[in-house]
Amino acid sequence: METAMAKFTLHNPAPMVEPEIDPAALEAFAAGAKERRVAEGELPPWERFDPSDKPRYNVAIRLNDHQLTMLRYLAEARDTSQHKLLHRHLIPILKQLALETFEASRSKSS
Repeated sequence: METAMAKFTLHNPAPMVEPEIDPAALEAFAAGAKERRVAEGELPPWERFDPSDKPRYNVAIRLNDHQLTMLRYLAEARDTSQHKLLHRHLIPILKQLALETFEASRSKSS
């Protein structure tokens, strides 16, 4: 049994006209992409690093029995690791506190 193929009509649109590129302007643009136009000390010190980089460092945290039991309970109740639990909740707080502290220190120095 033979099936009929749908017939399509393709219309070739008019070719796009590329704008002329000024080589000097392109070179200046590319050179400017490498420069930072922010005054030294205006950005927080952690901004020079990529936040999506793979973690390479460990930090030990001391917990008492009470705190460790809570952490273990939450990790088990949420079916996640203790590491992921701490990371998920600690990093946003760390970011907030770091920004607040940075902004406060900038305000004092201005």
